Amino acid sequence: MDSIKRLCGEPTCFLCNQVSNEVFKAISAKGTQGQIAKGQILFKEGDKTDTIYFITRGCVKTHMRWSGDREFILHFNKAGEVLGYRGMGGDLKYPISATALQKSHICSLSLDSFDRLLDVDPAFARKFLNFHINELRGAEKRMRDLALMEVKGRVANTIITLQEHFGCDALGFIAIEPKRQDLAYYAGTVYETFFRMLKQLEEESAVELKGKKIRILNKDQLLLYCTS
Repeated sequence: MDSIKRLCGEPTCFLCNQVSNEVFKAISAKGTQGQIAKGQILFKEGDKTDTIYFITRGCVKTHMRWSGDREFILHFNKAGEVLGYRGMGGDLKYPISATALQKSHICSLSLDSFDRLLDVDPAFARKFLNFHINELRGAEKRMRDLALMEVKGRVANTIITLQEHFGCDALGFIAIEPKRQDLAYYAGTVYETFFRMLKQLEEESAVELKGKKIRILNKDQLLLYCTS
């Protein structure tokens, strides 16, 4: 990551936005801000945990190795979210990997500095705990959905989740365009099955497809598949 030795101060950065002004001044020179290109790996599963990352712009997928060359995508992470904290505690190794899906801006802080920050700023520690709790709730719901939903429901739920998480562009298409393979991994299926279900949703006029772009036309229909 090409970086500058200071924090960004952007309102979209969880770190810079949640600490007090006094604490920000104290830690600004200890952190870095930088950019990662599309496809660049931020950290890899099994690497030593030494840094906590904060997305200020862009999108980063977090994923784990599956069987063979397949992977399981846990989350599509956006601005305001935190990466790397799952490697805290224990044997201090990242249990997942993080890869940019588009050019992204990142702030980072060493694990040692982040630990000290949690000690000296109880208000920030509470905000970070709440962030972690909300992520855990989301992960538990997703595990339930993957276990109980039919494949078509998982595909529909993936599309709804993307729109709720990233919003839409001026034409109503979801404002992020992951590869179909990534969407299939997120839905817990293979590319061929995901693509077939997606085409069925298009034929039913539930979604509109334009290249990699997806627009929801009938959210109620998608929700019906999520609950059936």
